[in-house]
Amino acid sequence: MTLLTRPEPREAGIEHRVLRDSTAMAGAAAAWRDLEARTGDPLTYFQSADWCLKWIAVFGSPKCRPQVHTFWQDGRLVAVWPLMLSGGLIKRLEPLGAPHGQYANLLVDPVHGETATRWLLAGLAGHDLMVLDGVPDGSALAALLGETPPLPSLANSAAMLDLSAFATPEAYAAELSKTQRRNRNRRRNALAREGALSFVMLFPDDAGFAEGVATCLAHKRQWLHETGRRGTGLAFEGFDRFLASLSGDRKTLSGACLSILKAGDRLIAGEIGFLHHGHYHAYLGAFDWALREASPGKVQMDMTVCWLIENGVKTYDLLGNPADYKENWSNRTLGLQTYALPASLAGRAYAGLWTARLRPGLKRLYYGLPFRLRRLAKAG
Repeated sequence: MTLLTRPEPREAGIEHRVLRDSTAMAGAAAAWRDLEARTGDPLTYFQSADWCLKWIAVFGSPKCRPQVHTFWQDGRLVAVWPLMLSGGLIKRLEPLGAPHGQYANLLVDPVHGETATRWLLAGLAGHDLMVLDGVPDGSALAALLGETPPLPSLANSAAMLDLSAFATPEAYAAELSKTQRRNRNRRRNALAREGALSFVMLFPDDAGFAEGVATCLAHKRQWLHETGRRGTGLAFEGFDRFLASLSGDRKTLSGACLSILKAGDRLIAGEIGFLHHGHYHAYLGAFDWALREASPGKVQMDMTVCWLIENGVKTYDLLGNPADYKENWSNRTLGLQTYALPASLAGRAYAGLWTARLRPGLKRLYYGLPFRLRRLAKAG
């Protein structure tokens, strides 16, 4: 076990520990989970002990090492910032779990954490550049970064549907326009011709969870192929196994879950999601490409929203990267920022050239290509 302990002389009772391997992370897991419960922050699922421990168990390597910064006050954990060190010549600090995590954030005790977090940035070392992608506006991490300017070329936003106004699924349906209700019925009737429709929300302990995850990922990969899109995270060896290994609990409405829409015995659409403090992250949705004209994904999303309302969940979060379908399903947005903090001349050059300019420019160029050229470029 590699564990760096660094007392902070200017603050009595404050101790800074950097967890540099899975053994050290597991040793702090109980205190980590207790801190999660105390913070109650819905935008910290990707900093949870379950996500971070499971991710590093599958994807950790000598080239991708955890560097989880923790602060303890009088023996009690008051802040956790899960980072990882990766890269070759240019050593990068990134949120642990990139590119699979969606929000960069940190866990801070609402009562005792502010003092500890003042030392977080000062305690970072051994890297050329820190890149923080997807920092929510108003988050604990955004507050820590203070006046540091984000990269304007990588500004993003998350689309969300506020469910708190709907006491029942019927109240939600009543808010739909006449056209929306007509389209809703048309889709369901078209899909019902493939077999009787059924919807279920599965949790990891339920039979069929892992199998459903595998089917959804197969549908998603086909969609990426057919549309010429890139799915960097899905290309990681072991991604299916990682998602199937995540914890979730029906009683507490927490952790991983999987919504499934079937026509007869055929899984025609599904969505892997994460529940965290009354907030639902719609992480990965997929549908049977052969039925795309009938929009099974929209039917599944509609049924998922109704399930969430029935169970008292307050937010349906479609995550970052704006899209037309997300705009149609949401009623508010949250700004997401990317920060690049160089710690060396090499890191400054990398941030200025690749992170801020070439990377966003190449992405725009790729998605600006006609569909057939995108497929050729992807194959190449």
